[in-house]
Amino acid sequence: MSDDIMPLTAAGSVAVWCGDEVTAGDGASDTAHRYSTLASGALGLEERNQAKSGVGWMVDGNTLTGQLDAAASGSAGVTVGYVFLMAGLLDSFANVAGMQQAVADTIAHAAELFPGARIVVGCGPGCIPAGTDDTTVSNQAHVLTAIRLAADQAGALCIPDMRSICGSDPDLRADGITPNDSGHALLAQTVETMVREDQGEPLDTPVANLKRKYTSGGNSWIAAQIQTRNRREAEKREANRPTGTELTQLTSKLDALTRAQGLQQVILRQQQDALAGQQGETVASLQSLTQQLQTQQSAIDTIQNQLLVTVGENFRRIFQRLNALDGLGE
Repeated sequence: MSDDIMPLTAAGSVAVWCGDEVTAGDGASDTAHRYSTLASGALGLEERNQAKSGVGWMVDGNTLTGQLDAAASGSAGVTVGYVFLMAGLLDSFANVAGMQQAVADTIAHAAELFPGARIVVGCGPGCIPAGTDDTTVSNQAHVLTAIRLAADQAGALCIPDMRSICGSDPDLRADGITPNDSGHALLAQTVETMVREDQGEPLDTPVANLKRKYTSGGNSWIAAQIQTRNRREAEKREANRPTGTELTQLTSKLDALTRAQGLQQVILRQQQDALAGQQGETVASLQSLTQQLQTQQSAIDTIQNQLLVTVGENFRRIFQRLNALDGLGE
């Protein structure tokens, strides 16, 4: 879908999408099959996609802020109903404390540019590349937790750990972190479900009446997969009512607290490492300065000795001349 300015539409029916290559549609057969387009169509929203490859919350020179600014400049006179901020898989684990602040600042910027819009934060939409080691997966989880905590604290609608939707399933992955058409369809289904839940749509719709339309571009297999997943989710909700739902909520809260605690431990370690690094740099700097002072003092001592020798020699010569003069006067 083109990023050009579109005709004015009904207030609140426009959705701005910001993100990385997955949100831009990489891996999909065409833009009609990317998850942002599918989700926008299912929700009755006009899509304005600003996503570009290589974007992250803290990727130098390529953040979501620039996309928000571009969207705002092209939306004069339009009331934007939704702003989707979808990124995280390209962000570094090196500074998760900074990540929380970056996400909070980006959400605040989106709210300022689009007053009244519902901000939706997606934590890492995409896939887990083949061959990814456990440490990388764990580090990525902390990054996504930092995004989630910032989104929750800002009051945004958060879709947590979106990478788990496609995971490392080769049937859902095109290449690297990019999903194929089937993966994009499942991401779209998740986004639609979360937004409708946030809108207050009843969740306990009987299975027989659970019908949702998707523009699948003729791909009946994708549509069947979505319907199957919807039906399975509805069956789970039915089985969990009422005590099961309470248990699920408690489990979810416990999981969130555990993740938050783990993140705080990571932040503490990173801060300790940074402090140790700063102390090490300070010690090295002091040692260098001390050496410089010692060298300078040595040079000063040498000059002073040279002066003393020179002055002494001059006085000796003067006294010799005086003595000689005295001898002439006798």
